[in-house]
Amino acid sequence: MFPRAQVGPALSALAMLASLSGCATGSSTPALRLVSPAILSGIRPDAQHFGNDWMYSTSPGSNEATVYRRRGTALKYHETLSLDISSPQGSVATRSGWWYVANGGGSNVLIYRTTSKGPVGPVGTPLDDSGEVPVNVGLTPNRDLVAVSNSASAGSGTGSVSVYLNRGTEPSRVLTYGTDLLAGEGVAIDPQGNCYWSFDDASKLTAVGSIVKFAQCNGSGTPVISGITSAGGVAFDLNGNLYYIDQASGVYKCQGISDCKLFATGFGLAVSLNFDAKDRHLWVADATGYLDAVDPSTGEIESRTVSVNGDPYGIAPSPGS
Repeated sequence: MFPRAQVGPALSALAMLASLSGCATGSSTPALRLVSPAILSGIRPDAQHFGNDWMYSTSPGSNEATVYRRRGTALKYHETLSLDISSPQGSVATRSGWWYVANGGGSNVLIYRTTSKGPVGPVGTPLDDSGEVPVNVGLTPNRDLVAVSNSASAGSGTGSVSVYLNRGTEPSRVLTYGTDLLAGEGVAIDPQGNCYWSFDDASKLTAVGSIVKFAQCNGSGTPVISGITSAGGVAFDLNGNLYYIDQASGVYKCQGISDCKLFATGFGLAVSLNFDAKDRHLWVADATGYLDAVDPSTGEIESRTVSVNGDPYGIAPSPGS
């Protein structure tokens, strides 16, 4: 499965759905389970003692999610999950260990619960996103507000944001922006409960990406960032500063939601990002095969871990911020 930025922006909903269905068969990878954990971490290959912190990554190419034990920036392979997973992309975990996965091939969002022995699930009823292609997810710590970025719709063809309230499993509303054909990318909720959605616009030839704000995750949207070469994930730190990915250059950091500057570089193809608890590290999924930990104060890459499943599109430290 090629990164969406390389496929080109002019994707219809039918083309996107066909691409995902082509990945649905997946492939089993028993050999990958035998990879020695000692070779996985680029910074601390000798780390032997890992606590109950976890790292989750998703791979649409293999229809799998990978679980790592985490100590600081060192990751140790734990297990691979595949049950009910089809073309998974962005994901996020809460401080209390709930893990949500945008399951593009299933048109839903899967939910897992973190335990001392790793994730359990899927648990409960998935969030139904019928007719859509979910590619990323954001939520509040109490999970009463969930926003799902859809790259395409079987109906309109354009991307959207499905909003779920009070832990419901059906969308309370679906947010759209403008009339152009959009391909949804990242989504995040700020500390005030506003939704921020990144997307690429198929009607533009260059600088196709933008970010818009939906106040209280409702309404028609207000432009925040424009001129992104190729949009990727978005996230907020605990101080309410916006971070977003331009797949062509790296991670940008804003003061609030303005004065945004290139913050972290050196990735092959940064796709999505999330903070771990208390913003100790900013984690970036590099679809060329790496899980990167970035220092939130300097933008330097602190560690680079080789992904077991090759093409991580989602990254979720548990507990998250």
